Amino acid sequence: MSSEVRAGSFTLAQRMTAALAGVALSSMLCAFLLYDRALARGMRENAEQRLARASRSADLLIQDHLAQTEARYRAVAATPQVRATLELAHTPTTKALAEQIRAQQDAASIAFVSSRGTLLARSGLDSSALNSFGAGRSTLFVVAAEVHAVVSIPIDLSPTHAVTLVALEPISAGSLKRWSDLCGATLTLAGADASRRDELTAPIEHWGSAGLLVVADLALERAALRSARWQLTWAGLVALALTLGTCTAVARGLVRPVRQVQRALALIGNGDLSARIESRRTDEIGEMARDVDRMAERLSASHGELAVRLDELRRSQEHLTRAQQIARLGSFEFDLASGALSASQEFWTIFAAEDPRKGLSPDQLLERLHAEDRGSVVEAFRACTRHGTRAQIDYRVRLPGGGERLLQAQFHLFTLDGEALRRVEGTVQDLTERRRAEEQIRYLAYHDGLTGLGNRSLFTERVNLAVPQARRRGTKLGILCLDLDDFKRVNDTLGHDVGDGVLRQVADRIVQGTKEAEIATRDRAPGFEPAVARLGGDEFVVLVTDVRDASDLARISEHLLHGLQRPYRIGSDEVVISASIGIATWPDDGERVDALLGNADAAMHHAKADGRNTFSFYDASMNEVARRRLSVEVRLREALEAGDLELHFQPKAELANGRIVGFEALARWHDPELGVVSPADFVAVAEQTGLISGLSRWVLDRVCDEVTAREPALRAAGARVSFNVSAREFGPRFASEFAATLTARGIDPGLLEIEITETAIMRDEETAIAALHDLKALGVSIALDDFGTGYSSLAYLQRLPVDTLKMDRSFIRSIAEDASAASLTRSIVAMGKALGLYVVAEGVEHEAQRALLKAWGCDAIQGYLVGRPSPATRAFARLGDHGPSRHSRSGRSRTSA
Repeated sequence: MSSEVRAGSFTLAQRMTAALAGVALSSMLCAFLLYDRALARGMRENAEQRLARASRSADLLIQDHLAQTEARYRAVAATPQVRATLELAHTPTTKALAEQIRAQQDAASIAFVSSRGTLLARSGLDSSALNSFGAGRSTLFVVAAEVHAVVSIPIDLSPTHAVTLVALEPISAGSLKRWSDLCGATLTLAGADASRRDELTAPIEHWGSAGLLVVADLALERAALRSARWQLTWAGLVALALTLGTCTAVARGLVRPVRQVQRALALIGNGDLSARIESRRTDEIGEMARDVDRMAERLSASHGELAVRLDELRRSQEHLTRAQQIARLGSFEFDLASGALSASQEFWTIFAAEDPRKGLSPDQLLERLHAEDRGSVVEAFRACTRHGTRAQIDYRVRLPGGGERLLQAQFHLFTLDGEALRRVEGTVQDLTERRRAEEQIRYLAYHDGLTGLGNRSLFTERVNLAVPQARRRGTKLGILCLDLDDFKRVNDTLGHDVGDGVLRQVADRIVQGTKEAEIATRDRAPGFEPAVARLGGDEFVVLVTDVRDASDLARISEHLLHGLQRPYRIGSDEVVISASIGIATWPDDGERVDALLGNADAAMHHAKADGRNTFSFYDASMNEVARRRLSVEVRLREALEAGDLELHFQPKAELANGRIVGFEALARWHDPELGVVSPADFVAVAEQTGLISGLSRWVLDRVCDEVTAREPALRAAGARVSFNVSAREFGPRFASEFAATLTARGIDPGLLEIEITETAIMRDEETAIAALHDLKALGVSIALDDFGTGYSSLAYLQRLPVDTLKMDRSFIRSIAEDASAASLTRSIVAMGKALGLYVVAEGVEHEAQRALLKAWGCDAIQGYLVGRPSPATRAFARLGDHGPSRHSRSGRSRTSA
């Protein structure tokens, strides 16, 4: 009877479910059709609106690019070199200028066109259409199936003479891609793809000469339509699920009492004797439920001890399950006779079974093993079953969602009653997180945290691996040690955040540059793979393998230097910086990594000494230079602490009457171990190591002592004592600190003259000029030292508040033999006199040089012809020689730049 009731109940539930599901399905289909039709109509409208916005954005991007390009070439056209070359109207020179501009700006073509449309000179791509572009026009142009930016810059050379600079620059695919990303559509050439069936296109009318199209596909709209369809489908499924839920609730209401009885019997069968139904029904089902309760009470009374044990067993199983979950460890058994597999719940969780209670079949488990590891796992399992070998193996599994886990399995063969019972028992542990942590630790140990490049440890390993390979192939290895020039200036002026940004971009450019240089040199063996590492600070190192010719390393170095010179944009700041590269090769320059790095570092310092922004190959003599430099640094530090240096003074004489009118203070050093050390050597070391502060302080103190002791004689002779200020010391606080020293020592500023080089001023021009004005306000005379070796021009000199112009000895050396040198020196003297400056010539050693300088109007000379540098007592004894001075050394007074 009960089975008939159960069958009838389930039949009714099935009918109710079918009816409600039919209604829900019909509603879902109607809604889906109406919603799909509305979305299809709106799809193209949305695409057309998006295409219009993209077209406007693309037009603005192109206008901005042309404006930037035009501004850059206007700056080039405004340089004096360009104007002077064009005024010269010399076709080969103009053509060389065009080639130079094209190389500097990476342009496809540079042309100079006269106001009549005549081509004066051209470099690069030959396109006769460029001659027709008028001055001031900027547009896009298609040459050789590529889009180029064309700008025309008018250059007015005179009221009647004008020349137009026409520049053609390619717009790379990367730029088009970046514009496409910014405007949300694809920019392409018209006709590049004839198939536009699934796309909308619009020409950029303002730039129609380039034939550019803005292409917007319908992917977004189609994705939206698919998403809407899925949402509507899910809504229908939810409605269907609610219908089924309602039917299920009705069915449960009908058959709940029967299921309660079944559940209670199942619990009692599993050992839970506390299960009760407590039914209040008065029918047969209620009577059957009460019979079950009475049976459970009798079993509970007679089997209390069994219940306790079952409870303990249940708790033990729970503890084991929690322990496996914490350790990510699962256990399993495989019966070899029946092929049945049983495992813990955590085992199935590790393998991502859809239902851990049901698990997976052995075939399903085998399918989830990684294809590369499946063979080794099967072989280990077979060895265990055939020979009883214990196995431990690591392998990977692929999860249904696309992820991957690393597992470790341990298993052995269990035999009972001879061969009657044979099964494999084992455990599986998830090692994914532990291995990920180990890899992270290894990454941090072998990589630089700022740039992501390898560090010294990883680079050392790479070299040690590359050496045997190079030995087998009979090739060489190249080590490029790269150090940025004056990088400390970036951190000091713009901050460490900007400096870190520059270092990251430098790392990217080195990596990219090595890849580009690999392609640019020649075909390589398959093992060629440059490795880049950051050793610390601003020092990088590159390993180049499979080197067969040293010229390859030279070309790579040139390519890297060229790439690093491009400006770096960090936020609103723009930084331009260069680098120096030292090159060492294995095995010529060393067998071990530390020797190669040391020799490459020595070569890098040699490159810096050669003027920076260059590269240098290692030479054995560099070690001697490095050791000598280290010895000079150590001994100079000790000499400054002990005061073992000497201060000599070299006299200056006026040409008009031969009177001694000044002395230049020069530091001299005679070390017991190193002997006489040239100032060119120990001053350079002092500037590189930071000892220049102590050296400058010592020179200033000794000069103040001598001026104080000889103040009456200096005043009577109208002479001054000059000393040099290092470029590294001439900063914003120099003037105030110098004034404080003079005040504390009670020294008249008019007895002193500061000599500063053009290089010191060019480091920070505005700050330096402000400091010079402060010094002028104190009454100190200022001399521009080594004039002609820097970047000074007439316009530049007019801004500097200097009194004296000191010509470098390189100009004086050959004026008596070389007519061109004489002409140049005479022009410098004339320029200085025209500016009202007191002109002094350095390095005068012969009477013929003195006679020429006097005839040209030079004011004073300094050199061996007047006197060598000597100690203070001997030098100042010459004060008052040859009568009174007839020339005022005040120079022209300029209080503003």
